[in-house]
Amino acid sequence: MFENISQGLFVAGGIGYSTLVPILRLVVSLLMVISTYKILKVRQDKHKLVWILFIWISPIITRISYEIYRRWIAEKTVENVSVNKASKASNVFLVLSIIIYAAAIIITFVSVVTMGIGVVKSYVDDEPIAAAYDVYGNMYSDYIEVPLFDQEGNTYTPDRSFKSLLTNDYIDQNGNVYNGMYCYLDENGYFYYDKNNELVPYDEYNDYFTDGEVIYYDLFGTVYWNEDGTIYAKSGRYTEELFDFECLIFEGVKLSNQHDA
Repeated sequence: MFENISQGLFVAGGIGYSTLVPILRLVVSLLMVISTYKILKVRQDKHKLVWILFIWISPIITRISYEIYRRWIAEKTVENVSVNKASKASNVFLVLSIIIYAAAIIITFVSVVTMGIGVVKSYVDDEPIAAAYDVYGNMYSDYIEVPLFDQEGNTYTPDRSFKSLLTNDYIDQNGNVYNGMYCYLDENGYFYYDKNNELVPYDEYNDYFTDGEVIYYDLFGTVYWNEDGTIYAKSGRYTEELFDFECLIFEGVKLSNQHDA
């Protein structure tokens, strides 16, 4: 499942932090809303929706604020049997909410520490956390290190100089610069330079172009492969699987996708 222990630790910690903790926090908010609503409903509080809204956003702090308001600021009322029953039921949900909130804090701490251990082990033992591959299946420790190749075996890497920030130029192994406006990746995963600007848009978003026989991706962001050969392009937080088609149709002609999973 994982290529090394460092990757396993980092992914496990990341799942805990980004998936399990948000779910627990959602449960905390839900339980705290139920707990508070039971009191608000019986006491016929005029500000129920306001309290519920803030409880949902910040359950613990808002509940503490509500208890302070109820005990020392709100108009005193005679506690009847209904209010006392509601308070007992409310306290059950309150206790559950606090317990789960404490668990979320513990899991957050453990997750962050686990991710940190994974990062440290990755550097110490030279184990890539997020392994990426090139078109030939060579592995790299980071997706930004993955080069592109044309069908003749020439190497191309993004020009990361300041002047190329807007043009996304590429540089070959000899230092030649290629205008990013004409740089593409074909459906077989090879770099292609459309020096004569002959390709035409394939889709309405202009992410893909074609010459009528082959589909080309307009290079934007950093391209890399995973272990099974699926191609991705990453730009900032956005990651896109490339050539994600079951079949491609251009003017009635079916075009095969060489990288179908």
